Amino acid sequence: MLLFKLFSLCVKKIDSDGFSTIMYVKRMKYLYVKSIGTVERQIIDHVAAALDSMFPLPYRIIEDTTYPLFAFEPRRNQYYAKEIIKQLSADVPSDCEKMVGITDIDLCTPVLTFVYGEAQLGGDVAIISLKRLRQEFYHLPRNDTVLCDRIAKECIHELGHCYGLFHCFNHTCVMCFSSSIVSIDNKEDTFCAGCREFLHGRMRKEYHEQI
Repeated sequence: MLLFKLFSLCVKKIDSDGFSTIMYVKRMKYLYVKSIGTVERQIIDHVAAALDSMFPLPYRIIEDTTYPLFAFEPRRNQYYAKEIIKQLSADVPSDCEKMVGITDIDLCTPVLTFVYGEAQLGGDVAIISLKRLRQEFYHLPRNDTVLCDRIAKECIHELGHCYGLFHCFNHTCVMCFSSSIVSIDNKEDTFCAGCREFLHGRMRKEYHEQI
């Protein structure tokens, strides 16, 4: 397991005799989980706990009940994922390592009829939608346990992209591409050995680049 991510701030301290000392102050970086729209708090808490066990970062939660109308496509009754990511990226807190947004709206791209989630490859921000992860979308009884498992997998998957991971050919790896809800259910919520090694290497690299 990697250590918590920190970065250094250079501070110049001048004592009473006029001598200056350069000090390096460590500051914690956080993984942010941000709800967008109407997302139950227990879902946010479950996701945060799942990410806390997977990524060596403390987390913070932001709740935003407003909807990103700027990203709405009325002809499809959906929201463009990339437009929301752009806005999230512009507003990330200074102590943010990565941010994943969770929303109840249906997401799409100009070329895909829907997406479960999207991320900046090698970037800071990802977003996932609950819309098609709910059992009710498929006219099945509500099942919060199934929903939370799916959300955790998708959040881990999209954050993997943020750390530079591509889709994996191992069908049980969380980084395996999911073209249907069945493929999400069939994969695990963990990285395969190869993806885990790459992830840890990338996190170490980002840490050393910022100290």
